[in-house]
Amino acid sequence: MNMSKLSLLLFIPFIACMNTNNKNAQADDIKTKGKIETDKTVAFNTLIKGTGSPTIIFESGLGTPLNNWESIQTSISKNYKTIAYDRRGIGQSPATDNPRTIENLVKDLDILISQNNIDGPIILVGHSLGGHIVRKYQQSFPSKVAGLFLIDPTNEYIYEEVFNHMSPESADSMKTAWDTSYKKGTIGVFNEWKEAYNIDQIMRMYPLPTDIPITILASYQASTFLTKQNAKIKEKQFSDWKKNKPNVKILNTTNSGHYIHLGEPEWVITELEAYLKNLK
Repeated sequence: MNMSKLSLLLFIPFIACMNTNNKNAQADDIKTKGKIETDKTVAFNTLIKGTGSPTIIFESGLGTPLNNWESIQTSISKNYKTIAYDRRGIGQSPATDNPRTIENLVKDLDILISQNNIDGPIILVGHSLGGHIVRKYQQSFPSKVAGLFLIDPTNEYIYEEVFNHMSPESADSMKTAWDTSYKKGTIGVFNEWKEAYNIDQIMRMYPLPTDIPITILASYQASTFLTKQNAKIKEKQFSDWKKNKPNVKILNTTNSGHYIHLGEPEWVITELEAYLKNLK
């Protein structure tokens, strides 16, 4: 990723093989709403490292290729099988004309899992938009997912509340600037961006589960977007995620920004390793 794209993604925090599924997965899939892609032959650009169980799958933030997981994946793969991949239209994976709805993103993740014949327990690691994807995947296929590890995941209410604290003119100006910037990027990244608002709306129907361990790493480092006011909004929303859910653990940092796994990889590795060792 070139620096201009990375800067844009940092400025917009939180926005962030071939057989059909088994019977349990098919039953789970009934819960998924909306149009679903059925193409099972897509050639995802995929990096697999290590062996062992559970299998760790990394889901990147909006428009971010798989190599952003390099140091984390290399370390975790010493003891576990790990998979990182580029979504359609991102990095080296082929693009698609189908909209990047949350249903289609989830279906693609399931295709990846089927293509790689992963039958055992899965831990999903999601950053930013990837947090939405892995949460929705767990809701759609609960029998497949043993746990979630979320790195500064997008909260489904963050933008609405932030914009409600701004004047309409300022909010419109910010939205226009973001839209204009994404239009100048690749079509794959822009297609994900176009669905971001709709994905937020859909994810409001799916609270965090209570029956699997969940760790959330949250960044409160100040930025152009994360003003003191917005940081308070974010902290309140993350606290709401944890309310009445003893299975949810939230850890905070101000030492790195939205891309915690790039700014503090050793901390992420330490916490992910501890999380995996504590699995029952």
